[in-house]
Amino acid sequence: MRSRLNILNLFSFLLSIVPFVIYLFLYPTMPRNVAIHYNINDVADRFVDKSSPEVWLLCALSFIAFVIMLFLQPFLRRQFKSEESSAIMESLPGLFTLLITLVFSILGICFLLKA
Repeated sequence: MRSRLNILNLFSFLLSIVPFVIYLFLYPTMPRNVAIHYNINDVADRFVDKSSPEVWLLCALSFIAFVIMLFLQPFLRRQFKSEESSAIMESLPGLFTLLITLVFSILGICFLLKA
């Protein structure tokens, strides 16, 4: 089961760097100023330069979430440890890491595609 968790972590890592790859691919075609914040009516109300650290931070959210989830995995393993030690229960920390990374990766990708 340990190899399955490593595969899930590897897949989560690869998923966490997808926004960076998309950012580097789109960078030449992006406008000089990109919208970084939208109001409740979905109207951009804050703009920054496309090479701003804030843009990098939005791309890095999925990687930051991945690293946080890696640190939480030992705690999650203890929480989901059962006497039966089923395969599903043992893979839950890796699946949670994958899910959280996926959510933040989608957020970063949506930001980049909207810019």
